Amino acid sequence: MPLNDILNCAESDLWTILDADDAYQQDGWFMAKRIGMIELCQLGEMLGVASYDELTSGFNLIGEPRDEGPWPQTIPTALIDRLRTVTDDDISGVVPKWAGIEEFRGGTTTESLAEYLQTFRSYLADRSGEFFMVNAL
Repeated sequence: MPLNDILNCAESDLWTILDADDAYQQDGWFMAKRIGMIELCQLGEMLGVASYDELTSGFNLIGEPRDEGPWPQTIPTALIDRLRTVTDDDISGVVPKWAGIEEFRGGTTTESLAEYLQTFRSYLADRSGEFFMVNAL
């Protein structure tokens, strides 16, 4: 599995989906384009959700760690709620600063991050329930 995708499903279904041979054929995936916990927590802090440390403490590992992954984590509800309601003006205001974080290493553009946030907002708006960051090598 690739790095940092987001899955919307019930926690009781999480490992059934992740262990399936056709995991990505299941409904509920958002391809996060290598934007993981650190990047989302920095964005959340910039958007006034909570401090970076508070946000990172809300990403909790689900199940026992596996050597080869995947490593699903909860995503803080406050962060999901804020990203669900982020406006185009919010996006325009935060993207230049977010693009400059060290984790992106200059490898992204404000346009691609704005598109990412607009697409992520649409994904979140159509869904409810639990969201998980799925990390794997």
